[in-house]
Amino acid sequence: MVNKVITIAQSVKELRNCLYDWFEKKNLANQMQDKKVLLKPNMGYPKPAPFTTSLEIIKTVVDILSEFEAQQIIIGEGSTSYSNALENYEATGLKDKLREFNVDYLDLNAQESVKVELPNNVTHYLPKLLKEVDIRISMPVIKFYEDDNGEFFLSNTIKNFFGLPPKEKYQKNTDSAKRDSLHDDLHSSVVEIFQAVEEFAPFDLYICDGTKVLVGEANVGQPKEWGKIIISDNALEADMKVLEIHNKPLPEYLRVLKLKYKK
Repeated sequence: MVNKVITIAQSVKELRNCLYDWFEKKNLANQMQDKKVLLKPNMGYPKPAPFTTSLEIIKTVVDILSEFEAQQIIIGEGSTSYSNALENYEATGLKDKLREFNVDYLDLNAQESVKVELPNNVTHYLPKLLKEVDIRISMPVIKFYEDDNGEFFLSNTIKNFFGLPPKEKYQKNTDSAKRDSLHDDLHSSVVEIFQAVEEFAPFDLYICDGTKVLVGEANVGQPKEWGKIIISDNALEADMKVLEIHNKPLPEYLRVLKLKYKK
């Protein structure tokens, strides 16, 4: 099922076919030997799907990139828990799942970062790595929970960018597992980080894991079977499609971004 920039796959097999089509349409299938690809899953916790991105979905993408002989495949994440990303890759079983493939695993919190100045004179930090790769693919998990004020919140494509900025730049104290300062005004921060990414190094593709959605707090919620994978080259459209299907309201950050970006 295709709607503008949205494709909805009902299975990992369908996802594979959709990705073949996408790479062909972008004329990338025959150029992959020259491409460095960054995969940014949701691996913020040392817990299995749907707290983190489905291993089967990640494996499918890595398998296709390997088949096309990508020059380099990098999986990068910046943890939002006390364990770091490299520990999370181990704990979730990701590294074991991908042991047959040539993949580089990076902790984005440990990578060199650069300043990104926004038009409102706010500065954010993003990994320099984003500019050093050719293709950027975000692979979030769809999560429904409440924001810091108890209002409905969607964590998906746009919120997945919270794993990019180096944690140390946003911690109020070194004992924290989170980027605390971003939660002083959560919705404004989500908007700004998205704008920073769009300004610095926009992502090319979003593969949203909705095989199981998480309902409740991001690290203690309840899995709910859904069986869909949302694929898009537009983060805003992908988030809005998820909310449309589930008949959920737009969170504040999406209302703001819709006014800024959606024609």
